[in-house]
Amino acid sequence: MPYAWLVFLHVTSVIGFVLAHGASASMGLRLRRETSPDSIRSLVVLSTLSTRVMYPFLVLVLLTGIAAGFAGEWWRFKWIWTAIIVLVITIILMNVLGQQYNPLRGEARERRHRGPVAETPDVIRKVAASTRPGPISALGVVAFVVLLWLMILKPF
Repeated sequence: MPYAWLVFLHVTSVIGFVLAHGASASMGLRLRRETSPDSIRSLVVLSTLSTRVMYPFLVLVLLTGIAAGFAGEWWRFKWIWTAIIVLVITIILMNVLGQQYNPLRGEARERRHRGPVAETPDVIRKVAASTRPGPISALGVVAFVVLLWLMILKPF
């Protein structure tokens, strides 16, 4: 496949990932202000559904990025390796920081979540109010900007 098509598919995959991830990120930002357990549950369901779309796009981002790296013969440059490291570290940190939402997820038991599962309205409200979306949001924005910088400017 020609390099330009791989880059097109890579950018399209990134856009799909960002759009799907936006629903989950919006949930995180809105959750603390919600007081209705039903609204909190709805936000969590929306977030869970959006991640089912987000992760396939993340796989496409990785596959098309790696393929474009080979097609463009970029592997001898440090920027592509740095981008992969930034992406992997970001994925790990996002999953660690995202653990704060697990007690609100209905499937927490199936995922062997350690800790309480929010089931009563009071506990649901308390857990939702205790979430801190700032650090995970800041991480996502900084990582996205760094990845854009690496991909577009190819500084080294």
